Amino acid sequence: MKNLKWAIMAMLLSSTWVWAQENENGDEVDEVINLDRAVITGQYTAQSVDKSLYQVEVITAEDIKNQAANTIADILNQNLNMLILPSLGSGDSQVEMMGLNGGYVKVLVDNIPLVSDSGFGNNIDLTKINLDNVEKIEIVKGSMGVDYGSNAVAGIINIITKKNIKTDWKFNFMVQEESVGNEYDWYKDGGVTKGKGRHIQALEIGRKISDNWFVSVGFNRNDFKGFWGEKEGKKYFERDHKRGYEWLPKKQLNSHALINYKSKNLNVFYRLTFLNEEINLYNEVVNQLISPNGDRTFTAADRDYNTSRWGHHLNINARLFNRVKYNGDFSYQTQKRQFENYLYDIPGRTELSREPENTYLSTKSIYSRGTFSHFLKNDFIDFQLGYEFDLNEGMANAFADDIVLGEDVDKKTNTYAAFGSAEIHTASGLSIRPGFRATFSNTFDTQYNFSLNGKYDLTSHSNIRAVIGSANRFPDFTEMYTYLVDSNHSVLGDENLKPETGYSSSIQWNKRYKFDDFKMQNNFSTFYLNVKDRIELVRLDAVSANFRFMNIDKFQSWGITTEHKFWWRNIHVSIGASYLGVSKSLLGDEFNLNTGVSDEYRYTFQGNLSANYKLEKIGTTLSAYYKYTGKSSEFVTDANNITTTEQVYRLVERDGFNMLDASIRKGFYKDRFEVTFGVRNIFDVSSVKDNSLTGQGHGGEGAGALPLYYGRSYFLKLNYSLEF
Repeated sequence: MKNLKWAIMAMLLSSTWVWAQENENGDEVDEVINLDRAVITGQYTAQSVDKSLYQVEVITAEDIKNQAANTIADILNQNLNMLILPSLGSGDSQVEMMGLNGGYVKVLVDNIPLVSDSGFGNNIDLTKINLDNVEKIEIVKGSMGVDYGSNAVAGIINIITKKNIKTDWKFNFMVQEESVGNEYDWYKDGGVTKGKGRHIQALEIGRKISDNWFVSVGFNRNDFKGFWGEKEGKKYFERDHKRGYEWLPKKQLNSHALINYKSKNLNVFYRLTFLNEEINLYNEVVNQLISPNGDRTFTAADRDYNTSRWGHHLNINARLFNRVKYNGDFSYQTQKRQFENYLYDIPGRTELSREPENTYLSTKSIYSRGTFSHFLKNDFIDFQLGYEFDLNEGMANAFADDIVLGEDVDKKTNTYAAFGSAEIHTASGLSIRPGFRATFSNTFDTQYNFSLNGKYDLTSHSNIRAVIGSANRFPDFTEMYTYLVDSNHSVLGDENLKPETGYSSSIQWNKRYKFDDFKMQNNFSTFYLNVKDRIELVRLDAVSANFRFMNIDKFQSWGITTEHKFWWRNIHVSIGASYLGVSKSLLGDEFNLNTGVSDEYRYTFQGNLSANYKLEKIGTTLSAYYKYTGKSSEFVTDANNITTTEQVYRLVERDGFNMLDASIRKGFYKDRFEVTFGVRNIFDVSSVKDNSLTGQGHGGEGAGALPLYYGRSYFLKLNYSLEF
């Protein structure tokens, strides 16, 4: 297998040919494949992917259609150096990028960081972001602290929404039915819904009032009935630990409204979003006396979780003094998580009692980011000045779900930042962009970030980029305020934790060519990522299970990635591979702890392949997406070993796995009506062996199993679009 991995890498790296294209006058012209795909992430203004000083990966609306993706968690798993990790207990899914978890990845919608329970823009639940109104998704891997501030250590995921239509009216209605593994039903049995599968409905209405004004509204309902697996559901009342679900049922309602105004020198839009999510937890059966004569029934102490999130976003894009471009974003977001406990009579199908609603996590955020650019009247140099501030108020009660705190916590974290950069373009094809940011906080010391980007055009069809940049990550609620002490162990947070600091560097080489009907694009990159003062849960002594969050870890990763895209007539094929190494050093001596462990680089191989074939005569697209994620390993604290005289670490491993999705999309009546049928997870992956785990709450998985999916599933999507 090892020789095969290197053979694949060598084969892909050898594909570096280039042809120039000539126009009708015989002059060489610079053509970028899919030039209409402009990017905005990290740019002064929207521009083509090829001109960007950052390497920006784009997931298009066509990609989203082909995969029938409903949330962003459905589509990101196919990308290299990324993995979606679900939590069976909370129902959340977070992204792991470049070897770092979701706390190091900043998730934006139209350049606005999303609010979450433990961070601003990070630790985002990807299942709460639906894709109905999404134009594309832009991904930049590597530290982006200058442009996007704190927590953008591993990279940026920027979700760009649609803000206009070509016609006066557009109506779009969608229904999607999907099995959950091999579980599905859509009918009623004896008047009682069985409740299996995933059922999605969406409606989008857009109206172009004039050349200047556009409005739209949209609704999406996603009803996930849970994955039963080895469990027996809500109505089961045998006392054999089989009641409930392996993946908890979850209902989501997403809605949005947009109003957009556009003129020659002014573009303004306001976007309102609302999310409501309900997760149902069904616990073990108990036998409870409910009447004086001794009659008993089977009951359970169940719980409903409810999340509500409001978002307001105002964007102003204006040209000042007929020259300077101002792009300003203003946002107010709130998120509240609550739960209700109730006693349920299982045979009687009734609630015996219900406690008042308890708010256990809430966040409010006021955010603004503004940039000024295009000060100079030439094409060789420009600079950008910007500001950013976010005012966050977070609350967690003393028993906030799985977080235990010493007391109710209600904290305000305010940060203010100023940043600037300059772009210099030379006649020789060299462009450079230095940048700097200072971030001030009422909680943490001032943080400084830098970046230096360079791009050199080797030919009209080939360029090389070099990027170095830094970012920091602020500690979250759990790390600062956890206070759990019992007779067996203690886990303590630390309010004096300092921000983690990190930087990354990368070199990217891109080539492309076109010859008659055949096009090819080749990308090769190497990167390095370093995080200092990384926060870890560390055992304090060798004779008891006492742990504390500390700035004790140093994290490094490096790797190489190669990606290649081919177009021939109606066929589009992409193939890629990456080899990622991760190193962790636990610097215990600094804290007078006998914990020093220096971990060598441990490597993981990933490869992906996608193919799309469009049969234009019958309006049908065939698609397939494959990804292999190789075996990974790292050292972790051995929490069970308490007999030795020093801190003990053990090597843990996670097995590799293969994923394959396929779909057929067929259009009718000039593509007004589309039918998409497909299969997700054809190889029927559910969990992979991971010996760092000892079991997972509600999952039902055995010890040492990391639940990733619920097996092979099938979907049918019906979409009707009317434009006039």
